[in-house]
Amino acid sequence: MTNKLKGIFKNSSPQKNEEENKINNSYQQEFTLVKWYDEGWTKALNHKGGENGLKVCIQRIYHNHKEILRHDEIEQEKAKKPYRVKLQEYIKNNEFLQKKLDKLQNEDIPKAKEKIEYFREEIRGIKKNPEEVIGEKSEKAGFFIGLTILLFLTLYLFVFYSSASYSAFFKDFTLNQLGVADSIFDPQAVSKALRDGVTELILILTIPFVFLGLGYLIHKFQEGKSFTKYLQIATLILVTFIFDSILAYEITEKIYSLKAENSFAEIPQYTVVLAFQSVNFWLIIFAGFIVYLIWGFVFDFTMAAYYKMDKIAVAIKNKQEEIHLQKEAIKNHEEEINKLNHVIGTNSTEAEKLKTILNHSDLIKPKELENSISQFLDGWLEWLAANKKEEEEKQKAHQIVDEFLSVNIQSLKISEKEEQTQP
Repeated sequence: MTNKLKGIFKNSSPQKNEEENKINNSYQQEFTLVKWYDEGWTKALNHKGGENGLKVCIQRIYHNHKEILRHDEIEQEKAKKPYRVKLQEYIKNNEFLQKKLDKLQNEDIPKAKEKIEYFREEIRGIKKNPEEVIGEKSEKAGFFIGLTILLFLTLYLFVFYSSASYSAFFKDFTLNQLGVADSIFDPQAVSKALRDGVTELILILTIPFVFLGLGYLIHKFQEGKSFTKYLQIATLILVTFIFDSILAYEITEKIYSLKAENSFAEIPQYTVVLAFQSVNFWLIIFAGFIVYLIWGFVFDFTMAAYYKMDKIAVAIKNKQEEIHLQKEAIKNHEEEINKLNHVIGTNSTEAEKLKTILNHSDLIKPKELENSISQFLDGWLEWLAANKKEEEEKQKAHQIVDEFLSVNIQSLKISEKEEQTQP
């Protein structure tokens, strides 16, 4: 179809009645190619650049364009082609989205729910039969029993080593304190050390942790798999025994020296051999070193029981994390479903609009008509500028054309790419 028409404004005049008669008879005119820029200049001259004249002219261009398409089936089909193509795109897109939506609703979400129930069942099974996870029965009771024993042994070792270290390093014995119990378990060791000085207090408060640390190292070495772990454990036990022996020797030596000073008989000098022969020496060793070994074994047993419980807790936690992931997947699927429903609804609405346009008898070629009117406006504005019209009149002319295009043309456009598909 020719997109620019000549003669549709032929013999027009500024008078309103004559212009209306020309509009009514315009469809009987012979249509030929027109230079719309020149037509815009000419009509602006005829109408003195008036607003009403501009409205009448662009309305006539619009109606003549529609009339040509209405009576030209080939051009009508050409004009409808991009709308049909777009309509098919909406239909195919909705079919694709609907399949995706059905998959989410009928496959993905049900599978995620099945996995959640499966993991929940596994958690119930782990709680009911924990040996399935750890390969043996859970030692929950043993853990709490061991933890209780460990707590009291820790308190005992703290009291023992704080008292023993104070007696060995700082205490001055008197004749009424020659018993082992009085010499070791001093109920006022902390307060006396504080009175003697901060350094003394820090020493007797931290020494118990030295032995507890040695006991903890025994447990860590037992976790090793090489043969050297036994040498390491033996070395730690030997170091602890020597440390205890030094404390016991210092205490028994003070007791022995005090007895020698207050004895009328000659008493030999205190030696390591005499210490090993002393019952008091071994009593101190057993009160400290043996309890330390017991603490180490109980700590190792308690930690082993804890690890077994921890395996169960970790297994349950892993299942719970899997459940959380599946719930997140369901949430994401539901959000995607909402988006798909929105897009499908939008596409359906647009498809109905296109069907309405296709069934309308006054279909136009939006871009072609817009170009014609725009060129006409350029000629009109050129006449206004040549005749030194106010800027306000030019802006008003622009506004009139923009409003007309918005109402009658732009709402029918598909997209620049789609309009280019027209042959």
